[in-house]
Amino acid sequence: MIVRNVMTEDVTTVSPDDTLQRAYEIIQTKKYDCLPVTADRLVGIIQLTDIYEACMREGREAALPRRVKEFMVPDVVTVGPDDLVETAARIMFQRDVPLLPVVEGGRLVGVIHEHDIFRAFADLLGVNSGTIRLTLVVPDRRGQLARIAEIIRDAGVAIRNVATFRSSVLDQYQIIVRVETDTSRPLVDLLEQHGYKVLHVQEN
Repeated sequence: MIVRNVMTEDVTTVSPDDTLQRAYEIIQTKKYDCLPVTADRLVGIIQLTDIYEACMREGREAALPRRVKEFMVPDVVTVGPDDLVETAARIMFQRDVPLLPVVEGGRLVGVIHEHDIFRAFADLLGVNSGTIRLTLVVPDRRGQLARIAEIIRDAGVAIRNVATFRSSVLDQYQIIVRVETDTSRPLVDLLEQHGYKVLHVQEN
């Protein structure tokens, strides 16, 4: 999945010459943590924490009429619309930021928020898809996922989503499979007959 598929295109921005008061009001109204700052192009980010720090340092009455350009973060990390969502998530985690501007050809075309990342991964995991969720514990050996997919296919069941996670037990993985079937019991029995432990079943 790429950033273009999940980013927010309707972007609210402020200019460098807007006041901190205006930026603060927009942030409060939109319930954002920060806003892109643009002047024909992206020139920075103004964060709610920047506004709070300015008010604490200079006093609210003195700080809020000041200009955004005095307090914004000018060195902005961005992603492109064709970058992977995983890339955006890694950058946001490493830099501890709730939002990344999305830039294409030097132009701001959107932003990706934390909630966009959560929604994307929920979609990848098939949350609220109306499917049955099976969690299997498998040994860390080549070909396990292919074999499980083959068993499910031969049972006439369609796979909707798949995710793998390293288990807390050494040399084991947990594989989460969402399948389209009316009842899980026959499939669970079949998987266990082939030696796969089904740890958990959730029927939506």
